[in-house]
Amino acid sequence: MIVDFLAGAVPRPEAFALSEAVTLGRLRGYAEHFGGKLSPARTHAEVSERWTAAHDEALARCPSEQDFLGMLDEGGIGLAGVYTEAFGSRLGVPTAGNQLVADFVRTAPDKVVGFGGIDPWEPDAALNVDHAVKELGLSGFVLSPFKQGLLPDDPRMARVFGRCEALGVPVLLHTGINWSLDAAYDVGHPRYIDAVATAFPDLKLVALHAAWPWVEDMMMVTWRHENVYVDLSAHRPRTFTRPNSGWESLLQFGNRQLADRVLFASTWTLLGVPPADLVAEVRALPLKDDVMDKWLGGNALRLLGRD
Repeated sequence: MIVDFLAGAVPRPEAFALSEAVTLGRLRGYAEHFGGKLSPARTHAEVSERWTAAHDEALARCPSEQDFLGMLDEGGIGLAGVYTEAFGSRLGVPTAGNQLVADFVRTAPDKVVGFGGIDPWEPDAALNVDHAVKELGLSGFVLSPFKQGLLPDDPRMARVFGRCEALGVPVLLHTGINWSLDAAYDVGHPRYIDAVATAFPDLKLVALHAAWPWVEDMMMVTWRHENVYVDLSAHRPRTFTRPNSGWESLLQFGNRQLADRVLFASTWTLLGVPPADLVAEVRALPLKDDVMDKWLGGNALRLLGRD
């Protein structure tokens, strides 16, 4: 079975729009970097205006449930992760609640798995982890330190990590470069994954985006800790074989020592590319047949306890 470990935001109009509006409207630097001709916003009013415009535009782009599941079928994807995040305390914008993710998962439990959001600044963060797992049935959580204004080794994050470790659910942690002009560029460096994995040895950690451009460091950290994984989200697999792309270590170690620790993820909304095309790009990589099967699904199923 092919597993798209992190396909994108839960495809419900308001939840989808809130997720897209953060990236393309609220985060200074993202719309400017990916949008081409925009200059960095200089005032809060300008940021608010861009957030509103991005939200309204995204409402119209949200796929229907049928269209979303159809995209998965076209890519031969048997299971896909959908998610929300929670960072209102620092960014000051609304986010979709975990209940919306749980409701969507219940419509197709054999096809989708849900990952929730937790705001580490909230006093009830640890209790919210328990509620999302035990009451809502979510399978893990997505955290973005650069959006939440915290380093991964901050004590506020530790409360969340500790509960996830105890409950046996993975944390999907943003790693690698971020384009926000309001956050340090190296908040996602693998050294923080190393610190968290050392403090919480039984915590299942997924380093989203494989920490590019620090991929070699990420491979070494993954090799050091048996419960650390990397995913391919937010990057085109077709670029991995290009000279000086920075992905050489992923192909080297991911095809051998770390073959059991790489997860396919499309984040198709960010890339604007159908999941089927990204699956095809993975299949074109110079991987051993058994490794290909692991990257495209076997590792994810084992991590989720569905193997």
